[in-house]
Amino acid sequence: MTDYFNPDYLRKHYNEMAVQYTQSRDRFNNDRQLQKLAGLLGHRKRVLDLGCGDGVPVCRFFAERGHEVMGVDFSERMIDLARERVPQARFLKMNLMAIDFPPESFDLVTSFYTLFHLHKQDQKGIFQKTYRLLKPGGHTYFTLASKEYTGHDEFEGTITFENHRLPYCHYSQVRYQEILTQIGFSGLAFETLTIGGETMLWALGGKPA
Repeated sequence: MTDYFNPDYLRKHYNEMAVQYTQSRDRFNNDRQLQKLAGLLGHRKRVLDLGCGDGVPVCRFFAERGHEVMGVDFSERMIDLARERVPQARFLKMNLMAIDFPPESFDLVTSFYTLFHLHKQDQKGIFQKTYRLLKPGGHTYFTLASKEYTGHDEFEGTITFENHRLPYCHYSQVRYQEILTQIGFSGLAFETLTIGGETMLWALGGKPA
């Protein structure tokens, strides 16, 4: 029986669809969100993008604005593309669950279209790690799956994306708010946005200064 949440399964499929994903990425326009995040940063800040894919749009956007950017992804092919497309940033091939940077290392931690591929408990683990990694006054911004996408208040199963059967998992928005609040995040703001034909939940959080 296939374990769709196995990292090796997911990595294989993202390696296979890396070029196709890059070619179709333009249909997802995240410019408004990136501009909003840029407004929260000063000059020469440190940005970490989890599940960075080919480095576009997040790593490229912030690297072009002079920030120190690091991208993490477990797909070898995606990392190769990212290094080609965003030479100003640094990229690490790494499973998200293995990230282990010093506390208070980053001013902004993002994860676009990634965390919903993890089990719920693993998502909580990432939230806890990113809170520890944030500098006081820093922010996180995550894409989370939504009822509008899966058809369920909470979900754990598979959905076909770009002809690949991929794992998806999410809590309800209320439960996400409870979890992030318990961890310590402040100024939480949630938006349900339809971008590129996909309706997802986006969560902004901060670490008190």
